[in-house]
Amino acid sequence: MKKKGGNLLIIALAVWMISCSTVKRLPEGELLYTGTQYVHIEDGGDAPLRDKAIGEAKVAFVSPPNNALFGSSRYRIPFPLGLWAYNAFVDDSTGLRRWLFKTFAATPILVSTVNPELRAGVAANTLRNYGYFDSSVSYQVDTLPDRRKASLGYTLRMGTPWYYGSVQYQPFTHRMDSLIRLTQASRLLHEGEQFSYANIVGERNRLFTLFREHGYYFFRSDMLSVEADTIQHKGRVQLRIGLQPSLPAYVLKPWYIGHTHIRFEGADTTRMPIRPQVVQPRIAFKRGDRYSPTAQNATQRDLNRLGVFDALSINYVPRDSVTHTDTLDVYINASMEKPYEISLEANLTAKSNEQIGPGVVASLSRKNLLRMAETIQLRLKGSYEWQTNRVLRREGTVMNSFELGADVSMSVPQLLFPRGYTYHYRWPVSTNARLYVDWLNRGGFFRMLAFGGNLTYAFSTSEVLTHSVTPFRLVFNTLEHTTHRFDSVMTANPAIGLSFRNQFVPAVSYTVTYDNTAMKREQRNPTHPSRVTATVTAAGTLTSALYAVAGYPFDRRDKTLLSTPFAQFIKGSVEACRYYHLTPRHMLATRLMVGAVYAYGNSSVAPFSEQFFVGGANDLRAFPLRGIGPGSYHSKGRYAYIDHTGDLKLEANVEWRFPIVGQLHGALFVDAGNVWLLRNDAARPGAQFRWKSIGRDIALGTGLGIRYNLKVLVLRGDVGIPLHIPYDTGHRGYYNVPHFMKGLCWHFAVGYPF
Repeated sequence: MKKKGGNLLIIALAVWMISCSTVKRLPEGELLYTGTQYVHIEDGGDAPLRDKAIGEAKVAFVSPPNNALFGSSRYRIPFPLGLWAYNAFVDDSTGLRRWLFKTFAATPILVSTVNPELRAGVAANTLRNYGYFDSSVSYQVDTLPDRRKASLGYTLRMGTPWYYGSVQYQPFTHRMDSLIRLTQASRLLHEGEQFSYANIVGERNRLFTLFREHGYYFFRSDMLSVEADTIQHKGRVQLRIGLQPSLPAYVLKPWYIGHTHIRFEGADTTRMPIRPQVVQPRIAFKRGDRYSPTAQNATQRDLNRLGVFDALSINYVPRDSVTHTDTLDVYINASMEKPYEISLEANLTAKSNEQIGPGVVASLSRKNLLRMAETIQLRLKGSYEWQTNRVLRREGTVMNSFELGADVSMSVPQLLFPRGYTYHYRWPVSTNARLYVDWLNRGGFFRMLAFGGNLTYAFSTSEVLTHSVTPFRLVFNTLEHTTHRFDSVMTANPAIGLSFRNQFVPAVSYTVTYDNTAMKREQRNPTHPSRVTATVTAAGTLTSALYAVAGYPFDRRDKTLLSTPFAQFIKGSVEACRYYHLTPRHMLATRLMVGAVYAYGNSSVAPFSEQFFVGGANDLRAFPLRGIGPGSYHSKGRYAYIDHTGDLKLEANVEWRFPIVGQLHGALFVDAGNVWLLRNDAARPGAQFRWKSIGRDIALGTGLGIRYNLKVLVLRGDVGIPLHIPYDTGHRGYYNVPHFMKGLCWHFAVGYPF
């Protein structure tokens, strides 16, 4: 009876809502706007800028009605819940009804508030800006049968466009005229082209930028005049661009840089708070240079990149008076940021191996201690995870874990090595040094101590090309304690055991990245943005060279560093991403990744941390992290993830990103790839890479996801659907997934996967 009564209540509520009027509360004489139903175009022929003019004119008609479908001006959702709630509760101030009004009501959008007359006028002005001087725009109010609702329609009568006749530049000074002639190829106005007000404004701004860039410090864009004559020839606009009359002489001459003074507010005048050799390379102009806005902006940008200034300004003061000099003295005024910064970060981690636990990271930063704009940071971290599987807890196989760590790092915005190297800081550079120690405990498994350090130089050689060189990286891992369970796993798989042995990892590495995704679209060639990152790492090269100098053979396998074996391997990877803009709001993102690591000499297996794996939120999303591979090999059990690493990785991803509503976007994706071993491992059959079996070994998955853009970050949720599993699942055919629902992989992450 309760269920039947509930159903009747729902039916009654639905009938009541549908019977509610959406125009009951409209003011007298007003019409409810239901959308723009048509835009008719009447024109007298084709023209180069016709489509662009029509497209911009149509923007004036965009006005979504109530319950618009995804912001459409024409299509509506058939159930106007917002209007129903408005008409039902607008005059009611009681508790529940008032809450319903605030939560669901939408104020009716009226034809009068849409103001079609104003929109038609804006559209007509837009057409005139493209030379359609005799065009007109009209609108039609189409009243619906109940006479309280109406839709709108617009008609654009284009007429015949006008074109440029002669384009003259006069009068200018001799120096200005020379600059105009030298840059003639970049002119935006040409005889015979269709009239465009945007191009006239663009040409005016081009000349202003041209003159300022060549030292005309006091010149302004409003000192240029543009005269248009439409009387001489029908359909032709004669243009004359020149200078405003009676401009003072100091405006019409270039200015040069004099002395540069740097002032630090509140600082000791006897000692600069930052070393001159840090500031000077970032000043893009010198004495005797012509004034240049580009040099000024570069100086402002590069000084701000130091990260130690709270405020920075660059001012120019004419020496003596503007009529008797052409020299500008420069005053750079800066105030320093507070030197100390403290942060505390807390997080909660839930892993696919049924472990959950909190973590804390505390950091203390000190800026500019050595007056080199450097940042010295001390970080302390700690985390604890416990097993949530009740069956395992009862069996006494819990994996409660903790991790403690500390590191100290210093980042200097200079290249401190090699000594004496002079670098002009047109692009960002940095020298980074770090020392760290980590103590890791995997309950019921092992306890490991790891410490190391590195020195890295990062620099850019263009706007899109960056480099990172690590001439020194040393890592030492040692197992302090192991359990019988861990020892049995390592005994069953000696290759995996070698990757966990106590060893030094002395390495050098180089990374180069080409990335034009941050460039404006008109600057790219081609227009599809791309990002390519290539990395190569060599371990044990220097130490082996020292052994070779001492007379030991290259292939000797018992070489040690401080009585401890050291790793020898070469590792390389390339990741290429390309983004295709199908429409302004639809994108096809692609990624191809290839990586390989080969152990040699003193090692037959690369360290566990240097091996490749697949799966997870940013990889093959249809499979859990370290859930498959290498090749067709598959192991089961609580510690199976240790076996699922390889020496070779191939991966390809395609993702279609599209808008849903507002800042909510969707995605459809396909991921493929796997990892393999380069050497045969008897304990892992099917793991070695073979060309003849690569088709079966490639894991394939698809899925869909949502992304919510919070401006500062993107929240992402994906569900992966496996299509082909590379190992034997007991099911024949390419689609060999045993259980569809159990095979789904759910991921929540921050940021895009690539």
